[in-house]
Amino acid sequence: MVLLLCLIFLMALTLLGLSASSDTILQSKLASNLQETERARQSALSALSWAEKWLLEFDGPAPETCSAPCDGLYLHTNGSLPNHPEFESYSWWLSQGHEAGIDPLTGERIATISGDSINPPVWIVEIIHTIPPVENGTADFQVWYRILARGSGGTETAVSVIESTVVRSWPPVEDTGLSVTAVATPCPGSEPPALCGRSSWRELR
Repeated sequence: MVLLLCLIFLMALTLLGLSASSDTILQSKLASNLQETERARQSALSALSWAEKWLLEFDGPAPETCSAPCDGLYLHTNGSLPNHPEFESYSWWLSQGHEAGIDPLTGERIATISGDSINPPVWIVEIIHTIPPVENGTADFQVWYRILARGSGGTETAVSVIESTVVRSWPPVEDTGLSVTAVATPCPGSEPPALCGRSSWRELR
């Protein structure tokens, strides 16, 4: 009877140990997944900040829309992107946008963004609305841009996509007869009513 009770007691301890071990492994996997998800989110936020900064600090005339790279820049028209770009593959993002940290016009790497991710973060820009100077009451041409940023963690399944809407006021263009140049005016514009900066953002994935 003593031997039988000992065996039952040892069996109960073994089952408790296995259960605790399974819980520990599960908690470890959950913590690892959460860490990779947060890493992907931070990567996407870094790409978004990079894209917004590049667009708002760009000095010159407003770039033209181009579904194929014009001078290196992809600038999509409203409605030309899929309804849910957050579920597109990484290769699609690379073919439609730009790697964060690289100047799209020169191809020069200015910074390394989220170097610990499995894939470099990518951003895509789309024009969604424009207002001519006559309608907005300023001397500037105002454009609303939709910026999509994709970041990844240490695995292929850890992906984050963040979207923001940015408005940029572009300075007037002067035609001297010999060339067309833009008046060098820093954002937000040449007059107080001109808008500049992020107006909204949300997480898509």
